[in-house]
Amino acid sequence: MVIVVGISSCVDSDKDLYQEAPGAEINTSNFSTIQKVQVEIDYSDSESRVPFSIYDGNPLIEGENTTILKENVQALDGAWTDEQGKFTATVELPAYVSNVYIVSTSPFARQAIPAKIVNGVLKVSDTDEQLTTRASYRESTSFDKNRFKNLGWNTNLGSFDDRSGVINYAYKGNDPKLTLSKSEMKELRTTVSKVLNTLGSCPEEYRTQADLYVEEDETAVVLTALRGWTCWNSSLGYYYYRYDQAPASLKDVKVYAVFPNTQMTWNNGSLQASPQGIKEGTAVQLKYFDDPEYPKGKNFPKGYYIGFILACNAWNTYFTGFNSYTLTEGFYASSTKGFSTKVNSGIDVRTAMFKDKNSNIAIAFEDFMDDQNFTDVVFSLKANPEITNVPPVDEDLNTTIKKTGVYAFEDEWPKAGDYDMNDVLVQYTYQKVFNIFNEILSESFTFKTLYNKSTVFTNGLGFILSNEGNAQSTEYFIRKENEKDFTVASGADKFTRESNAIILTDNVKTNPNAEYKVTFKYGDKNSNKKQETSIDAFIYRPSKEGNRLEVHCPMKKPTSKVDTSLFGQYEDCSKPNEGIYYVSNQENIYPFAFYLSNANANDIAELKNFDKNEKKSISEIYPKFIDWAKYGTNADWYKKK
Repeated sequence: MVIVVGISSCVDSDKDLYQEAPGAEINTSNFSTIQKVQVEIDYSDSESRVPFSIYDGNPLIEGENTTILKENVQALDGAWTDEQGKFTATVELPAYVSNVYIVSTSPFARQAIPAKIVNGVLKVSDTDEQLTTRASYRESTSFDKNRFKNLGWNTNLGSFDDRSGVINYAYKGNDPKLTLSKSEMKELRTTVSKVLNTLGSCPEEYRTQADLYVEEDETAVVLTALRGWTCWNSSLGYYYYRYDQAPASLKDVKVYAVFPNTQMTWNNGSLQASPQGIKEGTAVQLKYFDDPEYPKGKNFPKGYYIGFILACNAWNTYFTGFNSYTLTEGFYASSTKGFSTKVNSGIDVRTAMFKDKNSNIAIAFEDFMDDQNFTDVVFSLKANPEITNVPPVDEDLNTTIKKTGVYAFEDEWPKAGDYDMNDVLVQYTYQKVFNIFNEILSESFTFKTLYNKSTVFTNGLGFILSNEGNAQSTEYFIRKENEKDFTVASGADKFTRESNAIILTDNVKTNPNAEYKVTFKYGDKNSNKKQETSIDAFIYRPSKEGNRLEVHCPMKKPTSKVDTSLFGQYEDCSKPNEGIYYVSNQENIYPFAFYLSNANANDIAELKNFDKNEKKSISEIYPKFIDWAKYGTNADWYKKK
């Protein structure tokens, strides 16, 4: 935004700023704090749908083998890629943003990619060169040729390299009932990304409730490596037991090694895990070894449970890059309740199991005491006949994005006011729930009014809708000051629907500091709506002949009930026939209203300090406002650093 201003650098008073000069041109700036950005995301290396969010700066804190999201950090926007890992769309972002981070919670994607908006385009790829090159990584390992042997596990499946752990018994079959096709792999990876969040906690319902149960004789079982992202060089084994002979502890089972070294890939920008023990896609057929007629093993008989165990950092070449490595020896993550090593959190199950719509099973492990995301190593399992005692993933497991901002109004329009922009102050929250196809299932619009006792006029509050979808239902709620929950807006608090507008209240003073919420629901599982509904909040009060005096943000068209006789009066220079609304002449650098994109309560602490800043112009409260209004610089003028 660049506004040409013919104003002296010295003025006698604020009044001088407001007086219209003869023949002055109209200032048609919309004073927008939003930019439209062409976003092009490429996670094609992930070979599946990938969730991602856009952040203003790096929102992550890295620790030893774990990364967490900073507190009180909110994404600017987010979506899912298509099944090729790609996303292209026009997205609205705060105008002040240029350097961003693209963050994905998928176990199959690069967690954070720095990027820059250039000429209105944000383009990133997971194949882009990282700031730290491979040559600068260092490795930190020690070797103990007996470390894995000391586990006492059986190695009946075959041999392996004693330094790397690479196995010599990978499954080479192509039975479609035991191996994942390309499309099945994409579907399972997408399902894993829905359930497991590398920055969150694994849902309780998918933490293993029981080991895998074999229902029929001659059940063939194949385990395939999907993904690993952990510094620890851990060992994976399996065991089995009859349904009527449940073991009391690990001492009661024979453990058979599947992958002596589950290390796939990991780095934290300086350290790099090594050696790689398996590649993604490596498969192993599990065998039953308790039939003396089949010393090399056979398929599983019915009536048996199959359990899994991950021994943390138990491989011969073990990771020593963090001091906590001394605590990893003897640390187990098991699928059987009570068999895992307990930590302060008291977790006694450290595996997750669930299946996708194709009934393909994912098995995920939490390998140490760092977090509860269960994304350290992830495998898939297929069995023929199928193993069924695994919970399916809820199709309603959707994604939620919130966006915030602030509307500020000068209610003396069409006259020039004091431009303190606090006559009506509204904190706005937009929330959408969407599925992996980016179909919007619901939208909520919440307006929290901030009471200013000095405001003279009785102002109502409403908003205009654009790009509204065909909602199956609409819900109206209010939460009054000091109330814990929202309740249905009814009686004297009932909202009014007018064509493309919704009136929330005819007097914001009636319920000081109240929150007004409108929710549109488009479908439980899918919808035809992908474009967000945009809004324009406005204040109003009665005018003549049943019409209203309405105050909108610059260049925003009012409702059909606006009193058009007020346009062009006093300091207003609107020209409705030309689509020009709520503007002044170029001698006036102040709008009658504006929206502050991604503003939070901290950003407007001074603006809502009514006792201190009443009657002070916005440029006194925020000194950088002037340069933004004049030249379009300092677009972050309202953000508190």
